[in-house]
Amino acid sequence: MGYEATELLLKCDVDDFAMLISQIDSYVNFTSDTELKRLLARYKSDPSTSNKDDLAKAVEREIRYVGSADVAYAFRKLFKGEEPAGVSLREVIDDVSSRLKVKQRPLGSVEARLERLARLTAEKTFLSMSPEQQRKLFKELGIGREQQNEFFNRLKDNKASLLPLLMSVLGPEITAKLVQGLAVVTISHIIGKEAAKELIKQLATKFPWWAEWLGPIVWGLSLSWLAFDLQGAAYRKTIPTMLYLGIVGLRDGPEDGDAFWSGE
Repeated sequence: MGYEATELLLKCDVDDFAMLISQIDSYVNFTSDTELKRLLARYKSDPSTSNKDDLAKAVEREIRYVGSADVAYAFRKLFKGEEPAGVSLREVIDDVSSRLKVKQRPLGSVEARLERLARLTAEKTFLSMSPEQQRKLFKELGIGREQQNEFFNRLKDNKASLLPLLMSVLGPEITAKLVQGLAVVTISHIIGKEAAKELIKQLATKFPWWAEWLGPIVWGLSLSWLAFDLQGAAYRKTIPTMLYLGIVGLRDGPEDGDAFWSGE
C-alpha cells in the first residue's frame, strides 16, 4: 500500500506535528505513542530532512492505525507484513467525509481531497452561523456594509455558490484564511474547550489577526450540524486530524488551483 501523505506531512512544522500527535496519542493501540514523542523531540533538536521524513512516516502510520479496527490492523501487521499496516489514508478521508456528510470526489490526490474536506466543512460551519454572526465576522474582516449587503443578497438566491461569492467579496487570500479559520472552529468543537484554547494559542503565533476572531467564534457558536454522536474514540481523532491536514495543505494554495475556488 505504501505511504500516501509523506509529501503533505513534510509541509508540517514542529507545532503542526505536535498538534497531530496530541490528537492521535493516548489511544489504546499496538503501536507506541512514545515513539512519536521521541521522533518529535529528535526533529526539534535536529531538523534534518531524514529526521523529518522519519517523523512524517510515523505520524501517517499512526493516523492510519486510528482509522483502522484493532483486529484488522493486527492481522495486517502480524500476518501480511504490510507497512504501514493501517487502512489507506483515502479510506480514512472517505470515512470522515461520510461522517461529516460532505461529498468527496472519487478522484484526486490525498492532499486535494483533504483540502476539499476542509473547504466543505468550512462552508457548512459558515452557513450554520446566524446572519448576525456572519455579519460580525465580515465586519471584523474589514468588509464594508455595502459589500456585506451585496454578498448576503446574492447568497439568498444561491447558497450553493458560497465559495465563489466569498471570493468575489474577499479575494483569494482572505477567503483561503477564512476557510482555514472556519475549519479550525469545527476542530475546536470536537476536541473540547481546553484543547481548543491551546490550538488557538498556537495558531496566534502564525496568524495573529486570524486568531483574534477565532476565539469569540468558537465560544459563541453552536454547530447544530455537528450535533451527532461521534461513535467511538476514533472519530474524535480522525475528524480533527483530517481537517487539520487539509488546513496544512491549503497554506501554499489548493492542489486543484482555480477549480478549488469555483466551489465544484
